[in-house]
Amino acid sequence: MWPDHRLLNLIKTEFPILLAPMAGAIGAEIAIAVAEGGGLSSVPCALLTVERAREQVNIVRQRVKAPINLNFFCHTPLAVDPASEVRWKARLAAYYVEHGIDPEAPINAANRAPFDAAMCALVEELRPEIVSFHFGLPEQALLDRVKARVRW
Repeated sequence: MWPDHRLLNLIKTEFPILLAPMAGAIGAEIAIAVAEGGGLSSVPCALLTVERAREQVNIVRQRVKAPINLNFFCHTPLAVDPASEVRWKARLAAYYVEHGIDPEAPINAANRAPFDAAMCALVEELRPEIVSFHFGLPEQALLDRVKARVRW
């Protein structure tokens, strides 16, 4: 057995194992497996819409009765600079052609939205046991709302 139970008592798991909330790589099935194995499951929400995050959490909650961590990004998105995009696409155009990629094809940018009021409302609705953040913390008003709604 694990000799120090402070963390286990805090996160209410059998083992001191946390599923890393890797956005784009983790889904409900892996979260369920970790929870069934006695660890803390995580749902990475940075690339999910509110609806998809809710769906993922509901799938986990239907299958296991275990604590869950919701993870969000808290960053300042970079402004799109069309002139800069034209320059880097022109500089890389030969590589696009070499690999059979259309240099004029639209860029499929990932949606890494920072934690906002809509996701905060989802936290308030779902009341996860743990909420974690990458790249900083949300504005204080949102953080206060999160703290008020976490299940513990």
